Amino acid sequence: MEPTGVTLPAEGVLWSWTVQRFAPKSPPYVPPADGFRPFALGYVELDGGPRVAAVLDVADPAGVRIGMRFRVEGTTGVPRAEPVEEVS
Repeated sequence: MEPTGVTLPAEGVLWSWTVQRFAPKSPPYVPPADGFRPFALGYVELDGGPRVAAVLDVADPAGVRIGMRFRVEGTTGVPRAEPVEEVS
């Protein structure tokens, strides 16, 4: 039986989120050359689809709010999401 792919919606709303304030266990985590920096991580409920975990690409997590719209992009690792609307 051949595996098949599923196309998911690219956008959705932020369902829940947190800030990762300590470096994950290594391996598999590989810290960047300039050292670990805290980052936002959340679940985005895709339009008409499932919730997916993603790194939230925001400059300042203080402006992140549940219900914000994000566009999710698949990567070779954890998906990444950027806000569709301005983070204030």
